[in-house]
Amino acid sequence: MPTYDCNLRCSYCFQDHMRTDAKFKHLLRVISPDMVDRIFLAMRHLEDRHGVDSESFRRGITFFGGEPLLAESRPIIEYIVKQASSLGKASFSAVSNGTDLAAYRDLLGDHGISELQITLDGPPHEHDKRRIYTDGSGSFERIADNISMALDLGVVISIRMNIDWNNVEQLPELADEMVSRGWSEYPNFGAYVAPIRAENEKTDAKSTMSNWDLEKELARLRGLHQAMSVIAHPDDSTKSQAQRVFSGAGPIAYSPKSSFCGAHTSMYIFDSFGDIYACWERTGDPSVRIGRIVDDGDVELNVELTQMWRSRTVASNPVCRKCRYALYCGGGCAVLALAQSGKFFSNFCDGFASRFRSNISEAYQNFVAGVGPGTKPHRVCDM
Repeated sequence: MPTYDCNLRCSYCFQDHMRTDAKFKHLLRVISPDMVDRIFLAMRHLEDRHGVDSESFRRGITFFGGEPLLAESRPIIEYIVKQASSLGKASFSAVSNGTDLAAYRDLLGDHGISELQITLDGPPHEHDKRRIYTDGSGSFERIADNISMALDLGVVISIRMNIDWNNVEQLPELADEMVSRGWSEYPNFGAYVAPIRAENEKTDAKSTMSNWDLEKELARLRGLHQAMSVIAHPDDSTKSQAQRVFSGAGPIAYSPKSSFCGAHTSMYIFDSFGDIYACWERTGDPSVRIGRIVDDGDVELNVELTQMWRSRTVASNPVCRKCRYALYCGGGCAVLALAQSGKFFSNFCDGFASRFRSNISEAYQNFVAGVGPGTKPHRVCDM
């Protein structure tokens, strides 16, 4: 996380307080070259702890924020890419709002940042009410131009659309926009939807929808609008895998999902202060960090907090232990489970059982109708 700062003010952002409350202003600095050097030393220490051969290991580095690819952060991002590449094999991706990508043109592609997740929250008139600059102006056209530029450079682009009851009906119009701009013709393009969560006081919980709500709305809109085929849902991979089973199309790429995401396995998030966190959505607060980098680049881990994050699996929750879907679901998001029940080691189902049954049923109906399996949408992360 090169900085917690961001040039947009999206009302539903879980980090909104960092940019609007003056007492968090100290978090908005950009990481220094010295801290970058210490982080790479810390990476080696962590790799040793995990028994990783640092000489042959390919480091997967994702830039996150705040907005990691601000124009003013360009020098430090280039420094990080060069340092990582000098130490061995590395791949780079970013979760970005896409507004300042033009400043990174020569760093985009296989030699640098090869994957991007970028958010569009509707067609231009809707997006420009939601993802705004500090002066209230919209960002759609600037982002769209940068998406086209990055696609031309061969960057894998995953468009994320944050959806609630107020913009779900505009998905077909956004799909038409993607088709008209030619994005859907690129093999390195994908788009998917995710529900907005009420994670700050500016978001009306009544306007939010569950994944099951979103699944049903997507099915309805796909039946009405042909262009909607360019927009995937994360559950579409389940449907595609099931169709392969029904059709005998060969082995499926399935691995049991004992935990929900990388926060519970081996993901480490470094911020510009040398603090280390397990989860994207739990950063900027030293009380929840799982560790920190000390002066010599060694890592000082909070054993109790690290164990808490890394031990949350479907086996550590009594509800998940009895669930037939556990190894497909992974127990759901820990942050959302905590908000829902007040318990970290609890499940967040989000209608998964209904979604799973619906997808298997649709996959079988498609098989009977002779419709081939789809493909899994590419995503940099599940945020």
